[in-house]
Amino acid sequence: MYRTSINFHKRLMRGEVPISYIVIQTHIGYRAYAEKELVGIFTPVDPFLYDGTYLFDGSIEYGGEAAGVIEKSGRVISFGSFERNLQSLKEDILASYQSKTLQNMSIDLDNSDRYFSKLIATEPFIGRPILYYVGFEAEPQSEHLKIFSGIITDLTVMPIFTIEANEE
Repeated sequence: MYRTSINFHKRLMRGEVPISYIVIQTHIGYRAYAEKELVGIFTPVDPFLYDGTYLFDGSIEYGGEAAGVIEKSGRVISFGSFERNLQSLKEDILASYQSKTLQNMSIDLDNSDRYFSKLIATEPFIGRPILYYVGFEAEPQSEHLKIFSGIITDLTVMPIFTIEANEE
């Protein structure tokens, strides 16, 4: 079960369609990818914010509504499906109610210009955290629904760059 804000619910009831995007935390910083260029999600709400953490005068703004990302581009081809095994992996019925099977996810990104082939040589993605969000661009990221949180376990580098991730 997911909890959403009242604004999220009202927008859904009006028929608005949220945007899906992933955020990958590399050693250099956060990279965000969606099906289209992300315009309003990571831009600061307050014009005096530098990156959502510090003000122009150098003072710290805790809990800034903008997340600083080093890239936000529209490279996602498909988000694939989430898979979770509902069948118990244990024979004991009582133990099966206490066990949890991990969810995994697959995402396809456009690599026709060999962008990711060059990027993963300097910023390895395997073993790095990945987050999958759904939200509206006009709302701050803190209002978005986090669908998946995991670790990247496998990559396929072809014209379609495929990321496989397992739940944390």
